Amino acid sequence: METSILIRKLQEYDSWRRHIVQVVGQAAEFSRYLDLLPGGMLLRLETLAREILGDQLRLSFYGEFSRGKSELINALFFHDQGKKFLPSGPGQTTMSPVEIRTAGGGPALMELLPVQTRNLRGDMAQLRKSPEIWKRFPLQWQDPGGTAEEILQHLTDTICVPLQEARQYGLCPPLDGSRLEISRCPSCGDGKVRISRWRYALLQMNHPVLDAGLVILDTPGLNALGCEADLGLEAGREADALIFVLGADTGVTQSDLQVWEQALGRNSRLNQLVVLNKIDALWDDSEDPEQMEQAIERQCAATAERLSLRKEQVMAVSARRGLAGRLRGDGHLVASSRIPALETAIAEILLPGKREAIRDSAGRLLKRIFLDQKTLLEEQIQAVHGELESMHRLEAQTGEQLPQLLERQKRILASLTGDRLRFAEAQKKIRDDAGGWLLESLALDVLEEIIQKSRAELLAAWTTVGIYVRFSQFFADTLAGFDVALERANRLSARMIGHYHVLEEHYSLPKLDTLPYALLPRRAELLELSDRYERFGKRLELAAYPQGILVRRAFLDLAEQVKRFMLETRRELEDWVEESMETMNRHLDRYHVQTEEKLAALESIVRSSENIQHRLHVLYGQEDRLLSQMDELHSLQESLAQDFGWDGGMWETLGFPQPVSGTLPLS
Repeated sequence: METSILIRKLQEYDSWRRHIVQVVGQAAEFSRYLDLLPGGMLLRLETLAREILGDQLRLSFYGEFSRGKSELINALFFHDQGKKFLPSGPGQTTMSPVEIRTAGGGPALMELLPVQTRNLRGDMAQLRKSPEIWKRFPLQWQDPGGTAEEILQHLTDTICVPLQEARQYGLCPPLDGSRLEISRCPSCGDGKVRISRWRYALLQMNHPVLDAGLVILDTPGLNALGCEADLGLEAGREADALIFVLGADTGVTQSDLQVWEQALGRNSRLNQLVVLNKIDALWDDSEDPEQMEQAIERQCAATAERLSLRKEQVMAVSARRGLAGRLRGDGHLVASSRIPALETAIAEILLPGKREAIRDSAGRLLKRIFLDQKTLLEEQIQAVHGELESMHRLEAQTGEQLPQLLERQKRILASLTGDRLRFAEAQKKIRDDAGGWLLESLALDVLEEIIQKSRAELLAAWTTVGIYVRFSQFFADTLAGFDVALERANRLSARMIGHYHVLEEHYSLPKLDTLPYALLPRRAELLELSDRYERFGKRLELAAYPQGILVRRAFLDLAEQVKRFMLETRRELEDWVEESMETMNRHLDRYHVQTEEKLAALESIVRSSENIQHRLHVLYGQEDRLLSQMDELHSLQESLAQDFGWDGGMWETLGFPQPVSGTLPLS
């Protein structure tokens, strides 16, 4: 069976990702060899390599009931199984979110989370840490009895429960006299309703697409009664890309538009495709094929305009024909389904975005590391050149001047020792302030008070405007604490620089005018989160659930996100302080070593003027070693230029002249 372009591109992406891991590892190994950077920076490189290696491309499928999402997934990814993989077709509706990922070479397994766990608090990440609440089913693909196929049918399981129980789970709206059909299930009787047996399904198996790092999320119909659609939306929030499946015959319905505006279209950074499925329903043998194609194209254009997307982000397909054609080996049927065009769109629109994200994150860190090491090497070369000049001047001086130089060097070393003790005391006070005063406004107990107060006010609000105002106030209170931390971080940075500046002026240390800390981008992320939830409050009247349940879920989800956000910010602040201290101490350590070496050299020269030549020999050796290291650094950077798009060489990109003929600019 011919490999599709999507599978080929996924495998190419996986190979490229592993290559980037090797590149980052190479940079880390070379940085350890140079031994110029703080340990925290090397740890970041190692962490980055692990994150890229474990990184997965999360692709989520959304759409209303019976839009053909599962069949589309079968046609795109699992047609090589020789039969339908996920249950699809009449009477086989996916009732809970299904996450499909690689088993990493281990046994195939399906885990199901019972619906009764809705009474447990915590998001999906927390629930996964409790294996005892999941139902586990090993998948035996080789069984002639079809055990795996039977187990996968559990994805469509439903149960009948009393309305009151369903409402406790938040799966049914309050009884509406104008919609009596929701209070009676034909197979369960009056006062009962059919709901999904499971909240979530985790399917792990070995497959080329999954082994290449793809994670697929198939969600239940967002408008299906008794399905926990919001859990699918929550699980897909971390998705790298999404595919919104609509009906080709209906286009964008009002309920489709509500889902798009409330949940899917809010994150403009997310790579998105919209698929108009079941175009075979539009085909009519009595009409001209060209006219039918034009009608489909008009539907795609209208959909793109309605959802504010580019036209190339909207595709029309027939998943049913595509899967049937691939199972039968009928190339004509596959081509008419337009599935290959959708695969190309996924490969060319969604995959490059993920690749760019990895390239940008790794490239930024590597640029900083190359720049820092280049700067430090230049400073060491400057120091060696300065001492070479001093040694050459000593050759021309009489022996009577040497004792004076020796005494001066001893005074410098004694002064440096005392200054370093005082600097260490100042650093201790800064560390104490960083652990308390700096993080005070980001304390979790303070945030918890804001959460509890806002939660009570939100649940007491009965109007959309009231809810919007309270969401806004929650973020205003949270941002106030964040801004206090930002202002204190700036003051702490000024204190650290101030203490170091005294030593910098006195001993001509490397300049440290700023201690960069990316707190403002973190604040921007918080503002983006605020904007998303404020727009959610404004559109609350479009929600499909009772106001109280929706507000409670939304706010609990928001509170957990903000807590995690604050914890990450606290850790970054602490790491920033430690890295800044380590950077300053490394400069002092290096100067201290150089001062002691000069003193030892002068003492040796006093004992024997012949040692001047020995010291010159040592210094020229140091110069050769440093220049060689600079050339190696330059060569490594040039070898990575193509991987990270550093056109023209990074020296020019970063504003530094490129080395010429083995020499380096030293001013």
